[in-house]
Amino acid sequence: MDSIEVMIRSDEKGYFDRECPNEECLYQFKIKLNDWKEKVSDEVHCPMCGFVADADKWWTQEQLDSMREIATSYAMNKIQAELDKSFKKLERSTRNKFIKIKYKPGKRISFVNNPIGQMEEWETEIVCPECDTGYSVIGTAYFCPCCGHNNVKSALVESLVSIEKMVDSLDDIEALLEEKVGKDTARDMTRKMLEDSLENVVSAFQKYAELLYSQITNKKVRVNDFQMVQKGSDLFKDACGKEYSAWLSQYEIDRMNLLFQKRHILEHNAGIVDDKYIQKSGDNNYSVGQHIVLNKSEVYELLNIINKLCDGLAQECD
Repeated sequence: MDSIEVMIRSDEKGYFDRECPNEECLYQFKIKLNDWKEKVSDEVHCPMCGFVADADKWWTQEQLDSMREIATSYAMNKIQAELDKSFKKLERSTRNKFIKIKYKPGKRISFVNNPIGQMEEWETEIVCPECDTGYSVIGTAYFCPCCGHNNVKSALVESLVSIEKMVDSLDDIEALLEEKVGKDTARDMTRKMLEDSLENVVSAFQKYAELLYSQITNKKVRVNDFQMVQKGSDLFKDACGKEYSAWLSQYEIDRMNLLFQKRHILEHNAGIVDDKYIQKSGDNNYSVGQHIVLNKSEVYELLNIINKLCDGLAQECD
């Protein structure tokens, strides 16, 4: 069986495109081409979901399409060469007074084997603190593709920075949307984006706390345990001997709890206040049946509290 050598070319920063083979993920990332050749062994870890698979499973769809084109070009060129050879032989063997076959080759099919290039370079570049492998992502990544090391603090910081930038841009986004969809719809859309940003802060903390706790204790927690402030504080007290009050004032803990409860009511009750919200949050600014109003200052406040808490947890528990 014939084999074709496929040439791979890195992007301008030296990275090589990869894609998670997990059908539920399909996360695309880049890894330094030299690191892929020299450091990656049999198994690769998805930076997003942690899925592990053999190194030959990580081709992107674009790379597979390019390889199919190369294989098709080679096969067609090979077939044409064999047809030319056969028909010319037939032409020579039938030159008599009764039968004469004339063969005229068609347009030549050239075999094209151009190097497979990569997508344009991305902004976020990460170097694994454990194995020194370089990789690049869009957004957040949790695992080193080479060794699987989980740098949970780095992932949290990247998430929180992205959320803050989005909140910073809301006024500009609203102005752009007004031109497309009108003032009322633009206001509704950016309000929903702000509410989503609160959800994203809580989710980022949940993921960070869950992974950090797992690293310390080798135990898993129930879904959303760290979205309950007192529950999360108790879990870390058991894990590393300190609760949230070691790094946060009581006022900050109360505000964290209130904003976590705001997120919960926005996410699960369309923002409509019920008895449980008032009881769990201690928020007396609302009555049952009213709709929660979220301000940008509250998202910034929670970002600051989470950054402060996670800095303390990282120093104590990492």
